[in-house]
Amino acid sequence: MTKLHGAALSLSLLLAASGCRGRDPSRAALPESFTAVDDRAPAPRRVVCLVPSATELVFALGAGDRVVGVSTYDDFPPEVTRLPRIGGMTNPSFEGIAALRPDAIVGVEGPTDLTALRRLRSLGIRVVVPRVESIEEVLSGVDLFGRLLRRAPEAAALRRCIASELDAVRARVAGRPRPRTLVVLGRRPLVVAGPGSWIDEVLTLSGGANVVTAGGRYPTIPRESLAALAPEAILDLTGHADGAQLQGELDGVDLPAVRNHRVTTLSDPMFLRPGPRVTEAARQIAAALHPD
Repeated sequence: MTKLHGAALSLSLLLAASGCRGRDPSRAALPESFTAVDDRAPAPRRVVCLVPSATELVFALGAGDRVVGVSTYDDFPPEVTRLPRIGGMTNPSFEGIAALRPDAIVGVEGPTDLTALRRLRSLGIRVVVPRVESIEEVLSGVDLFGRLLRRAPEAAALRRCIASELDAVRARVAGRPRPRTLVVLGRRPLVVAGPGSWIDEVLTLSGGANVVTAGGRYPTIPRESLAALAPEAILDLTGHADGAQLQGELDGVDLPAVRNHRVTTLSDPMFLRPGPRVTEAARQIAAALHPD
């Protein structure tokens, strides 16, 4: 899967998870039975992952050898390229999953077919799907998956590592001027990171100030509004490898970021996936905004 394709798929999942396209996450939250772990149950030995964020959490806990199937969208770590594909949160392949004989299925709350999850659980398979849309929820997801997989010491170590590395990023940018930053997630139409979004939280931690302060977490904005926003830096997370392309598209708009050649492409899908690689995402954003 190309980075562009992976980023586009990750954006689609992120938009749906955030409540865009009509979903109200407060009313559509999964029942608690899908977000809890029975500590009396044995550790699963065969795990199917329905979304990349869940896959990355399982591997980060050192339990990647238990993963027997992954979603259509998975591309990290490299080991997943050899694993069977079983669809995703909204379109799981029941036949494919059953053939893998899993004793646990994991995902994260977002674009979810609740009927499908109930059908999978009716087969006697544990289904664990926590909400993971913020840094604190990523850390909670680490704890939950650690309990499920009986990897509590590894979960505690991973949680400390993530927190420590994020603190290091905060310390690196502390006291520095925060460039007013536009984060572009889609080009046609122009989709950007808004207040309260996953990207907004990581941007703030990494020493940036989001120029988009209204309109929801992932709004679509007209190009004519860019001049009023006047971003000093632009981060292109659309998955396109050539940042100059976006710079060229914006050449007709008088923006400080364009004048000063501060349009940076960060094409890895990890920027759109709440998960354990948030530390690397924060480091790269901080380096882009504060290169000296």
